[in-house]
Amino acid sequence: MPDINRFIKNNFNLSHIIGMSIGVAFGLVYWYKKGQFSDNILKNSPILMTIWGLLVGYILMDLVFNARKRKNEEENKK
Repeated sequence: MPDINRFIKNNFNLSHIIGMSIGVAFGLVYWYKKGQFSDNILKNSPILMTIWGLLVGYILMDLVFNARKRKNEEENKK
């Protein structure tokens, strides 16, 4: 059980939670505006669009904040 808690603390920051919530919101808005009339299985389901938005939001925020960390570490080495 402590391994799961350590994993969550290391991988879910406030920025990730914000990114995931924005991704969910945009996924639902996209489904409402365009996706509900689509033949594509991903776009047609609000649940799948929500999961897709959740994943994209997490990945984007992870990329942004890890890039900032690497930049700061490189500047500290110089």
